[in-house]
Parts: sequence; C-alpha cells; structure tokens
Amino acid sequence: MRFWKFCCSLKLAIVLATLATFLLMGGSLLFPGNSQLFDQLDQMVLSDWLVSFANRKLVLSWWFYPFLLLMILLLINTACCFIDWAFHLRSRWRKGGEYLIHLGIVLLLSGYILGALGGWRHIALPCTVGTLTPLLNWPGHYLAVDKFKPVIAPSGQPTDMISEVRLLAGEKLLLAGKVQINQPLLKNGLVITPASFGRKPEGFIFRLKGQPVTLKAGSLIQRQDGSRLKVLRFLPDARLGQNGQILYRSQRLGSPALELSFTTSTGRHWQGWYFLTQPPPPILRELQLRPLQPVFINYSSLTINYDPGARLAAAGGILTAIGCLLALVSFYHKRRKQDRPVI
Repeated sequence: MRFWKFCCSLKLAIVLATLATFLLMGGSLLFPGNSQLFDQLDQMVLSDWLVSFANRKLVLSWWFYPFLLLMILLLINTACCFIDWAFHLRSRWRKGGEYLIHLGIVLLLSGYILGALGGWRHIALPCTVGTLTPLLNWPGHYLAVDKFKPVIAPSGQPTDMISEVRLLAGEKLLLAGKVQINQPLLKNGLVITPASFGRKPEGFIFRLKGQPVTLKAGSLIQRQDGSRLKVLRFLPDARLGQNGQILYRSQRLGSPALELSFTTSTGRHWQGWYFLTQPPPPILRELQLRPLQPVFINYSSLTINYDPGARLAAAGGILTAIGCLLALVSFYHKRRKQDRPVI
C-alpha cells in the first residue's frame, strides 16, 4: 500500500518533472555548438538517433538517457494517479478535469514512445516521375509519382511543388492523392510532404546515321538492315576501374556512359560500355553515333514519415484540452461557491 501511494504521489511527480526539466535545460545548452550531432534529431526518429549518433558521442549525449528514464517514470506516476482516481471515482468525480489531463499526458507520452520505437523517416527521397521508388525502411512498399508540376514565380523562385503520388504494397494500392506545400498526404500515421525538386540526366540525344535519336535505359532501335541496338543502362557520371569494373560516381552529369547491346546485320553480337567522352567502340562506328545533348527528367523530393503513435498522441492532446476546459470551469465554479480559497 505504501508503495502504491508512493507511485501516485504528487511529490514524486514534482521531483521527476523538476529533474527532467533541469536535465533538458542543461543539455539544450550543448545544441548550438554541436549541430552535427543534435541537428539529426529532426532528421530521424529518436531510436535511430540514439543508435546511430548518441552512442558515438556519449560525452555530449549522456544526459539524454537519464532524461528519457525520468520521462518514463513520470509516465508511470501519472498513469498510477489516473488508475487510483478511477478506483475512487464516486468520491473524486469532481476532479474529472484534472484526471483527464493526466490521462491525456499518459497517451501523449505513450504515443511518442511508440513512434520513437516503431516509426521511421525518409528525408527528401528523390522520386522520378513514372518510376517506382522503394521505401528502404518499409520493405515491399513503393512510392510512385505519376505527375509533378513545380510552380515558379516571375522572380524565378519556386512557390509550390505539386505531386500526384501513389503508395503501393507490391501491386496493391494503399494510398493515392495530391501532395503540395502545406497540404501533406495523411493516413494512419503516414505523412508525405514535398521537400524539394530538381532534374537529373536520364540519357542523351545522338545523331545516328544523320538522324536524331534519344538513347536512355530501355531504348531499342531496330534498323532496316536487321541490326539492333539496345540501351541496357545509362550512368551520368562513371569511370572504368583498374580491374575493369564500372564505377558509378554520382547522379550529376560528368563522364556519362551507356551500356549497350548491339547485334550487327550479319548476326554478330556485342555488349559493352560506351563512354561518351571517348570515341565509340570500333563495332559501333558503322552507326556514326555522335552525342548532341543530354536529356533530363524532373524529379520530386518527398519526405515520408511513419509514426504508429500519431493517433494515440492525437487522442491524448484532445483529452488534455477537454480536461483543461473542465478544470477551468470547475475552478471558477468552486471559487464562486467559496469552496476553495482565492488564489
């Protein structure tokens, strides 16, 4: 019985909240001078940050662990207070507003813990129009951008980024809608918001026997003499390693290369790489390939967050607001009846 009273104690709540506040205030003083560590708190869920960053710099992040422990103890203390009130509801029903606030805090903290342990975040994931982009933190799920339209002001500054997106589990459609600034796509703890946009090279325009053709991954050209040219891959910036392997460097246009499959009119087959900064391989010379200019494709960078505790936290926020309103009404009602001293 003593232990239960201790768990429900208001003094315990004050001590826990005070210690947690001092730890958070002291730790926040380290934020400005250590942005590489603490800026990542906004870029990933808490559990990932603790494993990937905090553990590597315990000299700066040690205070975060006792702070989390104190918050969990405060959660338990608040939950015990609410349970004790529920068991004595007949004699304490007039304090319903205060205990709704308690329940709201319990739900808020529980939702945050659930989100920190089971949530994930993709920051500015580049999604090319017309392709499926896999979500690495959610295996088997893909994000497809069907249309993308940036809105550019006369000054040249972007004012909006409008994307029509679909979320797929394999081939099953889970979610579809429009995403733009201040209008995220929301469903069951999943939030999709626009982050930025850009363009990247996806191929090149060539002259082939004097005729312009576009060659990019998947392009196939069947010629009248029976020869066949197919593009297997396009790399915007690549180089040949010492062991003969192709090394991919970046998505920016640097040293572009095409992996081609070519079958001559006589049936001879060749497959290999053509670096556009060098003369074409001898077998391709009969095609008289000459690169003219790159072909770019727009992409939309989207931020995808998943928080399984979002509904729980939202319910906690609503109950806390209702509890505050009831407590305020109750306070002035009792004050009018002189049920309590004037504060």
